[in-house]
Amino acid sequence: MGVSTVISGQPVPVRPIKFRQLGVQDLRDAFARGVEDWKSCHTETLVLCMIYPIAGVLSAAMWAAPNLLPFLFPILAGFALLGPLATLWFGALSRAREEQGVATAEAAGAVFDTERRATIQGLAMIAVLLYLAWIVAAGAIYNTYLAGQAVHGWGFFATVLTTIPGQAMAVVGTLVGAVFAVVALGLGVIAFPIALDRDISVGGALAASFRGMLHNPVVLFGWGGLVALLLVLGALPMLLGLAVVLPVLGHSTWHLYRAMTD
Repeated sequence: MGVSTVISGQPVPVRPIKFRQLGVQDLRDAFARGVEDWKSCHTETLVLCMIYPIAGVLSAAMWAAPNLLPFLFPILAGFALLGPLATLWFGALSRAREEQGVATAEAAGAVFDTERRATIQGLAMIAVLLYLAWIVAAGAIYNTYLAGQAVHGWGFFATVLTTIPGQAMAVVGTLVGAVFAVVALGLGVIAFPIALDRDISVGGALAASFRGMLHNPVVLFGWGGLVALLLVLGALPMLLGLAVVLPVLGHSTWHLYRAMTD
């Protein structure tokens, strides 16, 4: 039996979370619906207002102090781990549009004024801690392989590509980063949408996320690969593409979650 919640003094049973098997067509459908939501909501300006101040600060730091490149690179790469948190608002908009036919800021923001806010905040803290843990891990990997190397400024890239310690660091860093990415994938595709959709604890959302990934590993890893590819393509034209990519991914993630759960 599922857990019960109380509305107007009457207990209402909450169905346990069940996951269904997804296929490639489900990914296509979720993405297509995400594009429809993006066209309806028009949040490009909002995204650009968030991205460019951060990008400006990091770019200025990179050019003013090239020796910080070994540290800036994992900082930039790790931003993908914050993707579930960055796209949470778009999931809330899709949820509101699904329920009311029209997505308004008021309708989307209403969920954050409910008891679900505590779970959302808990998951957000986990996402931030995951990012910080990645920065610490990246620093440890760098110190292990290149701490004794004379790495200066833009020569960092030459060191990584042409030396054995640099190549080893790149391989180990990629493998460790993949582990962090899998955790972030579970948070983004399952845990955060569940927190928007249901009254559930942080532990319950994480447990459901784990079960959901075990139920659809191939499809979800395929989705993760698509997310990584689109983020790279969106960042190439001076980050302008992210104004479309981030909202579409956020909206699509909501629909992927809805397709996955019964």
